[in-house]
Amino acid sequence: MADRGGPSIGFTREARQRLNAIRAVTYTLAFLFMFAMGLQGVWLTHGQMEAGAERSVRAAETAVTSVMQARERVDVARIDALLKASAAEGVAFGIADREGRPVAGLPSLPPGTAFRRAELGKDGIELRAAIDGAAIWRAALGANVASILFILALGIPTLASFFYLRRMVNRPAFALLDYAQADESSPRPPPDMPSIWKPVMDRLTQLKNTQAQMQAFLDHAPIGMSFIDRKGRVTMMNRYAADYYGETPQSAVGRKVSEFARHYPDARRLTEPMVRPLVNAEASTEEAEFHADSGEIFVFRMTSFPVFGTDGTVELAGNYFVDVTNQRRAELDLQQSRMSLQTFFDNLPGFAFLSNLEGNIIAANSYLADHFGAANMAPEKIIGQQGSALLPKSWANLADDAVRANMDEGKPYTFETSVNMPVGKCHIVGTRFPVRNAEGQVTHVGGLIFDQTREKAAAEEVAASRESLHQAEKLAALGSMLAGVSHELNNPLAAVIGQAALLGEDLEGTPHADRIAKIRRAADRCARIVQSFLAMARRKAPEYRPVNLNDQVRGAIELTEYHMRSVNIAIDLDLQPDLPTLEADPDQLHQVIVNLLTNARQALETVEGDRRIAIASRHKDGTVKLTVTDNGAGIDPAARQRIFDPFFTTKAVGAGTGIGLSYSLGIVEAHGGTIAIEDSDVGTRFVVSLPVSDERNADSHAEPAEGARGRGRVLVIDDEEDVAGTLADMLERMGLDVSVAIGGLAGQQALARGARFDLILSDIRMPDMDGPALYAWIAAERPDLAGAVAFVTGDTMSSHVAGFLADAGCPVLEKPFTPASLGALVAGMIGTEGGETR
Repeated sequence: MADRGGPSIGFTREARQRLNAIRAVTYTLAFLFMFAMGLQGVWLTHGQMEAGAERSVRAAETAVTSVMQARERVDVARIDALLKASAAEGVAFGIADREGRPVAGLPSLPPGTAFRRAELGKDGIELRAAIDGAAIWRAALGANVASILFILALGIPTLASFFYLRRMVNRPAFALLDYAQADESSPRPPPDMPSIWKPVMDRLTQLKNTQAQMQAFLDHAPIGMSFIDRKGRVTMMNRYAADYYGETPQSAVGRKVSEFARHYPDARRLTEPMVRPLVNAEASTEEAEFHADSGEIFVFRMTSFPVFGTDGTVELAGNYFVDVTNQRRAELDLQQSRMSLQTFFDNLPGFAFLSNLEGNIIAANSYLADHFGAANMAPEKIIGQQGSALLPKSWANLADDAVRANMDEGKPYTFETSVNMPVGKCHIVGTRFPVRNAEGQVTHVGGLIFDQTREKAAAEEVAASRESLHQAEKLAALGSMLAGVSHELNNPLAAVIGQAALLGEDLEGTPHADRIAKIRRAADRCARIVQSFLAMARRKAPEYRPVNLNDQVRGAIELTEYHMRSVNIAIDLDLQPDLPTLEADPDQLHQVIVNLLTNARQALETVEGDRRIAIASRHKDGTVKLTVTDNGAGIDPAARQRIFDPFFTTKAVGAGTGIGLSYSLGIVEAHGGTIAIEDSDVGTRFVVSLPVSDERNADSHAEPAEGARGRGRVLVIDDEEDVAGTLADMLERMGLDVSVAIGGLAGQQALARGARFDLILSDIRMPDMDGPALYAWIAAERPDLAGAVAFVTGDTMSSHVAGFLADAGCPVLEKPFTPASLGALVAGMIGTEGGETR
């Protein structure tokens, strides 16, 4: 029986039959001799029998050893020597190629000899073994016949000698020969072997164990191995390789290597490297991809090498290959993962990096270079460098905190800071975090940095807007409160100013006239301040009328003068005296100038040394210009572009609302003008340009014309006696017949009696019957007098009052009033003709 994958040797059937025939003839001759002698003879001594047996054992040992060594080694020269040593013992050996041709220089069997072959695994050479009849006869005659004659001559019983030789020599020799030919399925040695055969049996067992170990190693090696002869035939293939080809190690031997590539469409790519060493006698390693019929793709790494014979020529090509399909797939997956990670890195809206535990950066994207303009932070320039060396010195503490959090505590570290970049100062937020392996150990450190400059600015702007809105709400509430206070002040101010005016007329030319003038100027100043408060708090549609810009500037200065003096700010006035009249809303224009002065004052509060505000007015080419210049620190060019944006402010939170300039811009543009910042040698300069009105009005403070005097009846209705009395005194000075009613009900009663009046002057806010209710009664009960009604009030700010006045269309005289303003109203309502009322 042949073993799996290795060479084998054994007797042919005919050779064994011939051996058995010789054995039978020998037994027969021995029996006949013993019978003829009457079963008598001379017994061999024990030492003589041992010597004869040893000679036969040595011959058998030589034969068995030669067989085993032929199986284990491909060494023709040594096999030749062993075969010659064993040929004289009855077993003939020869070497031939597969076609039966003798190999030059080696023993060969005579033609026609029956034999059993065994592959030597070398260049198609095989070992042939056969029974040599002549040698067997000589051995039989030399051993058995000689022994019988010797027995007869000495008189020892032949039968005992025969059976002793059979038990000690023949049977053990044939049992060991069968054991040598057995494969691993019959590994146990023959039992009850004579002790004389023990060295042979031990040697044989050792050889078989070595062979089994080598075969197990080959069969279980995780790589494919094979030898190919010069004719392209496989002389050895282990189980790993055979499984890939769909073969067994036994079926693969002796077949051409091209047969095993039939499973692969690109067979040449598989077989060509396997036989290449037979041609170039060089070793090589390469990888190839093979496509199976099933569609599966394999990747092999194959190493081929030459096997040289004793003459130095290449006799075999050795091959071993490893299936690296899974490894290559894993490498491709890893490469794809790295590409995906790099793509993710490159498209992050921020800077990403990865560093080892020594702090060297091993991966990074180009965000710092692309976004911040930091060319020295390009990936190719920072990879391999120490990350700490790239940080600003001011980040030393931050870096220490990050390392401590990452390495000592194993936690991410988040930070937020500002840094100067080539594109300017930027606000960044970032995180630095530990990267762990499957065992949970920190192996790397990663980090992300994002530019939050815009978000930070937006957040600050939102905070400023909220603060500004809060301030605006407070200002609105304050304005409402001031409006209420102003209304309450207007009534006594109306009495003071009116009476001062009347006293001034009465005491003109007396020593008291100067004092009365001082009282009048102080009262007028109070009235202007109150009017300024009302103007700032009003929310009404603009009322355009002729306005002198210089008067508005003086009023704004008067309102802000105290604040200016409190912080040591000097005001330089340069007003052109002959400015033309503007068609504007005086309240809104006043507010614009106040806003500009307030802005300048706030800018100068942090300035050391001299603090000055220069105000100038000029007229040129149909335009009146007002410039307000301070000697402060000026405005940053970037802030200039947004200075008029709502809620934008360059001041600290709480110091400015960000609505003053935006509000002023809206007012100026609504008047057809412009407001802008101009370059100044020092500080900030605002320029307001307004178109000139074609109309020219007289001074608003001029006394009424003499023609306003005349005759007529006037009814004064007010809930405050001082105000009503002052109005009556002024009207009587104009030559009018005046009746006074204290309160709305009293006025209604006077009108209900049927009296006729040329002018009805009524307050609006009265406790018993207010102006709107009284006017509604007049329109219903005395419609003939509805056109003679005019209202005197200190509250034009309330929405319901403004709405009523707009609907009624009646003239309005605001408190505090003067003889001039009252005279203008009377002239408009009653008029004069030839000095007579009409």
